[in-house]
Amino acid sequence: MTQTHPIKIAARSLLALAALASTSAQAAQTAAACLTPAEAQSVAVAALPDALASARRACLPHLPGTSALSRATTRISQVYQPAADRAWPKAGRAFMSAVELPLPPGTDPALVRPLLTAAISAMVEQEIKPTDCGAIDEFYGALEPLPPENVGKLLVAVLKMDDASDKPAKRDANPFTICKDGSK
Repeated sequence: MTQTHPIKIAARSLLALAALASTSAQAAQTAAACLTPAEAQSVAVAALPDALASARRACLPHLPGTSALSRATTRISQVYQPAADRAWPKAGRAFMSAVELPLPPGTDPALVRPLLTAAISAMVEQEIKPTDCGAIDEFYGALEPLPPENVGKLLVAVLKMDDASDKPAKRDANPFTICKDGSK
């Protein structure tokens, strides 16, 4: 059994919102929607603060106090959260169009945002193993100086590489795919 790379776990976690927000596993499996690269990037940026805060909580007991994740609180609140707030309108619309939730037409995506942030937190904390924390800290430390939008682009690139895998089981692990031609 091969172990999934922590970076791919983080990327999948950011874009796997549908699988957790759906009221049933069946809904998640039938929502094989694709997102444009721009939509996927907005979803990733919108998810970053919650994913990073969750990774920080999961890894804090396993990292030295000088680690990048240990020092991330201010950056999360002052850099990633405002970027997530700016990305949310596009991310929310993309999410609502890609996932079949039992909501009335025209529902404001802001209403599902608390559900999604809770789902992100739960998924990230569940997926991270103590042995992953060193690599996750290195990854975060390397990306920390970049603007959140660039981090979102990198996460989408990781997902594109995973989608291109010739192993169907790996491709099926993502509830969303990136549209091949960049449009829906």
